[in-house]
Amino acid sequence: MRAIIHIELKYRHARRKKYPIPEGYELINQTEHHIRHIGDGFHRRDEDGNLIMAFWIKKENCNSADVAHGGMLMSIADYSLASASMPSRDNYVATISFRSEFIAPAKIHSLAEVHTSITRTTKSLVFDEGKIYCAGEIVFSFSGVVKKI
Repeated sequence: MRAIIHIELKYRHARRKKYPIPEGYELINQTEHHIRHIGDGFHRRDEDGNLIMAFWIKKENCNSADVAHGGMLMSIADYSLASASMPSRDNYVATISFRSEFIAPAKIHSLAEVHTSITRTTKSLVFDEGKIYCAGEIVFSFSGVVKKI
């Protein structure tokens, strides 16, 4: 058992060297298994209090052209949209509408920064929009509506 734990810690350390925590971000304490498969996520708030999440684009997230698979981009966008809409981890939401546009390729080994902002809130719904940037370029645009549960 100790050998397995040691190997896992060694693997995490090697991975962290190649894909470090970006400056100004904190590691997400990931509880969503489907997002954990994408890789470590990071978060911070901008000067207006809007949520920004980030994920490194690794080989396992890419298609044969070595750019992020569209499903990966949609997953992190939807995850960010829902996270931005939740005042805490105890207040769940469910996505009821999600729209997206692919704008440019998100290249392997780049940091995908997901900027999400709330545009409107009602008693039971939250409307959000956002963009994913890689190296300062918009690669993906999205908007959606989540229902408070």
